[in-house]
Amino acid sequence: MGKAAKKLSEYRAKRDFEKTAEPSGKAAVTTAEYPRFVIQKHDATRLHYDLRLEVDGVFKSWAVTRGPSLDPAEKRLAVEVEDHPLDYGDFEGTIPKGEYGGGTVMLWDRGFWMPEGDASPLQALRDGDLKFVLAGSKLQGSWVLVRMKHDRSGGNRTNWLLIKHRDDYAKAGDGEGILDQDRSVASGRSMADIAKGKGKAPKPFMLGKSAKPKSNAIWHSGSGGSSGAAASGPNVVRGITISKPDKQLWPKTKAEPAQSKIDLARYLEAVGPWMLDHIAGRPCSVIRAPDGIGGQTFFQRHAMRGTSDHVTLIKVAGDREPYIQIDTVEGLIAMAQVAALEFHPWNCAPDAPEQPGRFVFDLDPAPDVSFDAVVAAANELRARLEALGLVPFCKSTGGKGLHVVTPITVGARDKLGWNEAKTFAHAVCEAMAHDSPDRYLTTMTKTLRRGKIFLDYLRNDRTATAVAPLSPRARPGAPVSMPLTWAQVRKGLDPMRFTIGTVPRLLAKSKAWEGYDKAGRPLKDAIKRLVAS
Repeated sequence: MGKAAKKLSEYRAKRDFEKTAEPSGKAAVTTAEYPRFVIQKHDATRLHYDLRLEVDGVFKSWAVTRGPSLDPAEKRLAVEVEDHPLDYGDFEGTIPKGEYGGGTVMLWDRGFWMPEGDASPLQALRDGDLKFVLAGSKLQGSWVLVRMKHDRSGGNRTNWLLIKHRDDYAKAGDGEGILDQDRSVASGRSMADIAKGKGKAPKPFMLGKSAKPKSNAIWHSGSGGSSGAAASGPNVVRGITISKPDKQLWPKTKAEPAQSKIDLARYLEAVGPWMLDHIAGRPCSVIRAPDGIGGQTFFQRHAMRGTSDHVTLIKVAGDREPYIQIDTVEGLIAMAQVAALEFHPWNCAPDAPEQPGRFVFDLDPAPDVSFDAVVAAANELRARLEALGLVPFCKSTGGKGLHVVTPITVGARDKLGWNEAKTFAHAVCEAMAHDSPDRYLTTMTKTLRRGKIFLDYLRNDRTATAVAPLSPRARPGAPVSMPLTWAQVRKGLDPMRFTIGTVPRLLAKSKAWEGYDKAGRPLKDAIKRLVAS
């Protein structure tokens, strides 16, 4: 086995080349005076940009989640993935939805690169500090890839930072402007053109003039349900076989029928695309119940032996063990296969564990408090957050409380992190409790909670989690944490009507959380308003 073939073993192990049109690495590529690079814009579950650098006969590859920035102050997370074959660098087209990597792929930039310094590229990568120069159609000048602290030992999904050096090609304050150059360097097409298979075919770069790419190129990845080559049958969901499908996870109640493991998998398949917007790119703990909610349950945050390939493993600073991260519907279903009933993601920004991405305020009533009082509290908190310039949303918890959620943004120059986010959340809750001490409190002391609602701000910390929107709960009746419109958050709301049996139908006609993806507001501005109030 050649050197390049050995490097591609992980890539090949994930694919069945009797079923997939993806390159196996056996095609002959043209030689070049300088090593080449390619950046493929990939509209998969989450839009990202795949940076590929030619090193020793393969493409060393990173998924740059927000795309490259020309601003040296903008440090872009680059998640290292498996080495790819060089002929992969000529692909522009679509991978069918539901398959591994499903989505549209554009050849966004390409050209040549050279390492800086005396160390070889492989040694620089081992050291976790690769400085290099790009000469592409869109990106030029000096860059660096720096492996993040606590990732020195390598491992699955090693995280790096891609940073532009200060030179004539840097653009302080306008680093993302380069992303507006949104046409293929190989065909001149937009993502929409590529998705439709229209326009010119891409010009080859790696395979030479003899290659004949097509404008309507489609790759089947050999996984997922859409290819027709994956496993099939009544116990298969999205290509994943559910063992013991009739295993009862939620027993029958007076109001709800029993729900089995196959029911859970089908539920997650139905709501997964909506759910992923709120869990993808974030460490996610799960509650598993192998024998159903009547048996032993346990909380899992780290990967375990035998974790499915559909589940992403990531490392975060301060912990040697990789965390679970669920980025695809297949990942959700793979967790259903191991009886994961609840999903609790971090509240960070996607692919940025150190950056707060949303506030979650948990309104947790004492047993003697009516749900209507919780509804009133949610509406009061909504008004307070709106007065601070934030855009709040609401969901049931799948229990006796409500969550008020508001997305936030943190700029690279703001110097704001989890400590500031937690302090802000605490201050908002303290003000509410101060104004109505007979209704609210901000401490968990049980002796003080009678007749009151605990305003739980503690979920707004670095490793803290909150149950995900649409996650089932390991409670009788199979309730779900349901996203709500504010019109629904009124007297008489019954949170127990939202179950894995009812939610797919209700969600299909719901307008809950519309506009969430554009509702993030600067934390810096909210803090200024709070201080001034």
